[in-house]
Amino acid sequence: MKKIIVIVTLAIFCFSAMAQQCGAAAAAKCNEGPKLEVKDAETIIIQTNAYSAKSDAVFKENLPFLKGVKEYKYDETTYKIAVAYDPKKTNPDAIRAEIAKMGFDADKVKANEQARAKLPAECKTMPKGCSHSCGKH
Repeated sequence: MKKIIVIVTLAIFCFSAMAQQCGAAAAAKCNEGPKLEVKDAETIIIQTNAYSAKSDAVFKENLPFLKGVKEYKYDETTYKIAVAYDPKKTNPDAIRAEIAKMGFDADKVKANEQARAKLPAECKTMPKGCSHSCGKH
């Protein structure tokens, strides 16, 4: 009987330790952003509230045409966007402001409400069953 209790206790301990590791891995993945390396450019990673591939279409229509932006990459799993830019032509605050004008939050810069209202519903609504455990959504 004692052996059974010890085995059950050890099993519970092991399963809880594995669950904590999986939770930590999910949180670490959620805190990662898209990787982007562009020669002669600086890169900033911005947390957005752009929830779908349609959001990326909005970025595609606007970001490449911003002065100083060389390239961008949107990560639909973390809702983050990496932007490579020429620091002689623009800066992170200007990029955040432009993303906000498109209707998306950009880090602590809130989205323009009129622009957000015009976005497709998929861009504004977090997918059901979102499994992110970082608590940022």
